[in-house]
Amino acid sequence: MRQFITDAEGRREAALIDTEEPKRLQPVPDLISPSEKWLYENKAALKSVQRGLKRAAEGKVKKLHLKEL
Repeated sequence: MRQFITDAEGRREAALIDTEEPKRLQPVPDLISPSEKWLYENKAALKSVQRGLKRAAEGKVKKLHLKEL
């Protein structure tokens, strides 16, 4: 089952994807905004994002204190 996030006018903004199977992700060009397309073209960046999403789903994240940066 596919689920989509839509804007106020009902246009598809994003697709909800099961993070357990990132290799099955096949981006559909007309669903990906041009400002996000670069991520799918940069394999290293995409792997890093997928790794981060998996770690977040597992609860392996730390609180970021912006004032300490």
